[in-house]
Amino acid sequence: MVKNGKLGNIADGKLTGKSKELSAQQHEDAALKSAISFFADELLPYLGIQGKVIGYAPTEVVHLEVKRLLQDFNLIMSDGSWKHFEFQSKNEGIEGLRRYRSYEALTSYQYKVPVTTYVLFSGSIRNPMTELKEGENTYRIIPIIMRNKNADGVLDGLKRKTEAGKALTREDLVPLSLCLLMGGTLSHKERVKTAFDITRNTEGVSTEDLAKIEAIVFVMANKFLNQAEMEEIKEEIRMTNLLQRLLEEEKEKMIEEVRERVREEEKEKVIEEVRERVREEEACMYSSLINYLVNEGKENMIIKIANDTKLRKQLYKKYQL
Repeated sequence: MVKNGKLGNIADGKLTGKSKELSAQQHEDAALKSAISFFADELLPYLGIQGKVIGYAPTEVVHLEVKRLLQDFNLIMSDGSWKHFEFQSKNEGIEGLRRYRSYEALTSYQYKVPVTTYVLFSGSIRNPMTELKEGENTYRIIPIIMRNKNADGVLDGLKRKTEAGKALTREDLVPLSLCLLMGGTLSHKERVKTAFDITRNTEGVSTEDLAKIEAIVFVMANKFLNQAEMEEIKEEIRMTNLLQRLLEEEKEKMIEEVRERVREEEKEKVIEEVRERVREEEACMYSSLINYLVNEGKENMIIKIANDTKLRKQLYKKYQL
């Protein structure tokens, strides 16, 4: 969690049981949705999915019974089809397949598009159900099993590339956002440390992209690390692009606040200068008007003009002051 431009206490030790499990799943879903949102063009080829993304599709379908079916993520492809993504950290089996089938059918019916569902399985899932046979029909999803990917190989390959002085690309770094979901022997804490070490020493990739990858890894870390490990991780990421970006945003905010105050002060200064000029011009006009009245023997008018602004303005106009 980011609070007031600082990295707050991410791991909530007070969560237990189902609340803790739900919180972890929500963090994972948020991180995966962010990964696809930020890096769809690079992430899909890494996951072995073909096609060019041209936009993001709605994820809410209203059933005829006015029941909202909320999907995880939909991408619009260049051929007009949609790729529908779901994330599972617990194997839902048949019930999950039935739910995905209803998503596909209603989405296809409502938006008149062909839909293919990909389910990204994380956690300990290795052999999920991918087919549902009912009646004469067989429904299939395309599984992406993260435990079958090796985080050790991903991280080691990136480290060796940076140590050899080779520039990393955005495509190289995108798998980092998913490294905590992969199989491998490295602990989750070591993966987080290594991921941040890689991004910290990466050149040639925009600070914004690096900060996004680090943010996803940081959110994922909250699912897999305990509070003590999170505290240790914070020490490791003090100079990451994520923190630098947050500090830059905070600095820009402070600068803008100062600019605003300066603008207000300058505005007040200009207003006061105008008022002063008006007062000086008024004094000059008033003095000239008195001279006119004295010269015309109308000294009795002097007291009147002192108390009657409307009369004074009329006389200014009369004497062209």
